[in-house]
Amino acid sequence: MRTMDPALVRTSFTDQVNDAISFYRTTRTRLSSDGDVTKLSALTLVSLATSWEGFISDLVIAYINRDPSQFGIHLENALKDGLTAKQIEIQSRYAKFSRPTNVDRATIAALLDPYGNNISFPNTLELKSAANRWLSAGNRTGIEAITDQQAAVIDLWIALRNHIAHDSERSKKALKAAVSKGVLHGTGLHRATNAIHAPGVYLKSKHQQPAGQPRIEVIANQMTVIGGSL
Repeated sequence: MRTMDPALVRTSFTDQVNDAISFYRTTRTRLSSDGDVTKLSALTLVSLATSWEGFISDLVIAYINRDPSQFGIHLENALKDGLTAKQIEIQSRYAKFSRPTNVDRATIAALLDPYGNNISFPNTLELKSAANRWLSAGNRTGIEAITDQQAAVIDLWIALRNHIAHDSERSKKALKAAVSKGVLHGTGLHRATNAIHAPGVYLKSKHQQPAGQPRIEVIANQMTVIGGSL
């Protein structure tokens, strides 16, 4: 069985991010309405965040496909989860579990999500927790090494995507909490306690005027750096 190559997954993601930002830059120069630039910035963030979700899903599956040793332990633990002492005794006597040495991509995906969705995480903390459960020590080092600042940036673009998609009071509060984290100082993405009412305006704006990049490009740069380190 040919295994997936995590390096190719990372390269594909970088290409997706670069293509999205190239399209953003080209399109922005052709828009005469400031409101259209606001919409473009919001839509580009949604595209980038969606690519990130697919990337993380593919990367996790690729790592398990390459080395399912820790995933086998997870499956064994999941099999016993919720069983009574008697049921565990019966299982140990009559239903021996054999940890898999090879698991194909489709099987991994089905075991992690039987509904066929991406393997997604609401925040970086959940991603790190899953990596600890599912990935071998050598394959989870990049995820474990995500810094507090990088985690805040990841959680910010997730919160931005959620608010753009749902525009709910809950998503607005989550975005306000995400963007005001002190650890974001120095990234160009930090905002004080004021809520972001229009994510597209925040994303098209530059932290430093007139120099600097629009925040949507800052986020894209962070995605390629972080993604390449995983």
